[in-house]
Amino acid sequence: MKKSPKTTKIVKNSKPKYTIISCIVPLISALVFTVFACLNLRTAIWFDEAYSAYLIRGDFSQIWQMTSMDVHPPVYYFCLKVWSMLFGTSDFALRSMSVFFAGFAIILAFFLLRRWFGEKAAALSTFALSLAPILIRYSQEMRMYGIVFAIIIGATLLLDIALKSKNKLAWFFYALLICLGMWTHYFTALAWLAHFGYIIYYFRKHGLQKSIFWAYPLAVILYLPWLPSFFNQVKQVQSGFWIPPVDLVTPFSFISESLIFRSATDTQSWIMLLILSVVILTVFLLVKALPKTEKSTQKNFKFLLTMTFVPPILLMLLSFPPLKPTYVTRYVVYSASLLWVIIGLAVTWGKTYSSKRSLAGLLAGLALTCAIIGIVDVDTRENDTNARDIMVAAKSISDTESPILIHVDAMDYYDLFFYESSKHPVYGIDVDFVWGSLEPIRNYKQNYIEDAEAFIASQNRFWLIQNVDDKESNYNFDDSFNAVNTIATKKFIATEYVKK
Repeated sequence: MKKSPKTTKIVKNSKPKYTIISCIVPLISALVFTVFACLNLRTAIWFDEAYSAYLIRGDFSQIWQMTSMDVHPPVYYFCLKVWSMLFGTSDFALRSMSVFFAGFAIILAFFLLRRWFGEKAAALSTFALSLAPILIRYSQEMRMYGIVFAIIIGATLLLDIALKSKNKLAWFFYALLICLGMWTHYFTALAWLAHFGYIIYYFRKHGLQKSIFWAYPLAVILYLPWLPSFFNQVKQVQSGFWIPPVDLVTPFSFISESLIFRSATDTQSWIMLLILSVVILTVFLLVKALPKTEKSTQKNFKFLLTMTFVPPILLMLLSFPPLKPTYVTRYVVYSASLLWVIIGLAVTWGKTYSSKRSLAGLLAGLALTCAIIGIVDVDTRENDTNARDIMVAAKSISDTESPILIHVDAMDYYDLFFYESSKHPVYGIDVDFVWGSLEPIRNYKQNYIEDAEAFIASQNRFWLIQNVDDKESNYNFDDSFNAVNTIATKKFIATEYVKK
């Protein structure tokens, strides 16, 4: 008579003791992430980043006013303003804030995963998270994605504490983070919807907690001062925006961008096969392992799945007519990054079975290959804006003090402003204020010349930068200046003029 095969029960300690691993692993993971994220903080900036850098030239009241005319809430810019006051306004300094918050989020993620799945699973999954190319990529920008990730992971940890301990203080701080998230990026709302769905599920199993009746209203009350600006921005976005429509490729791009930071259409067939292998092995190992885990582990894993897939699915659905498209993967970086946690869990649990250890090892190797491909792409990329190139070239030619006048497309203004210096200040002329995002140029009165001819007449030397295809490039300088130097890139042409 054959004996039934022995199965291993995957058990996590309900109250795990703190060990040296709990101290070292999150720090090492955060350090690994920080090293990879800092490898490419000096790449050329692009419009969104340059807008962030320009916006913080104003005071806090101006930042509030100018942000209300754009499409994002103001808290990230407030934080960046404070950060710039402490560390400066270089590209490295401003981008490092995103790295800091994302690294902090990785530490928080370890303690959340430790509560959910135990120390061993948390260790491997957190390390996998630190290698996520999409998280590394968007932590290299002076934008809000790093701080949003920290807010969402922190809120999820607080929610878990609040639900399981019924701690009113945890509910209070959870409400604060919900509100802070909405003050930082609107699509944190998708994460809060995932939370709310899990809360309802949890209450059905464990009973209602009265704290929910004041926690969410508190978050709403704290958000009321920004609500009029929010509605105004929604109207602006729905009146027309740059985001392309969702199609059948979009869900596949979510997976490929999460794993190697390439869209599905830009990925070679052999790499798509690699990604498909990672997905199949992950699903297979989880299907085999999950039934043998504790009930509490299964509930926590369902919550993780909800946080990973509900936000992008909702954002895709909200991009279908009659609504305007709003889906961009970077808006749900927090969800895309959690795919790496799921892969880490599949490897960890797969190794508990002798028959599945080889598959778990294969998954670890394939996932590491994806991470290497993605990180190499991310850390060797160069934003193709040409702004830095033309500015560096102009400043290197002209050693003497000379202002740089720019008459370019709206999308190029902020990029060029970022690379000014005290010797070569940049001034905008004939700015076409099409979008509210250009309002800071007019409002701050720092870099906008309303009377270009009068300003030019007062100069002995200056540069003029225009787009290469500008049809209105013939400025009349009354034969008072000679063109002494001309340089060009693919996008810009710069001419240095000296008074006769």
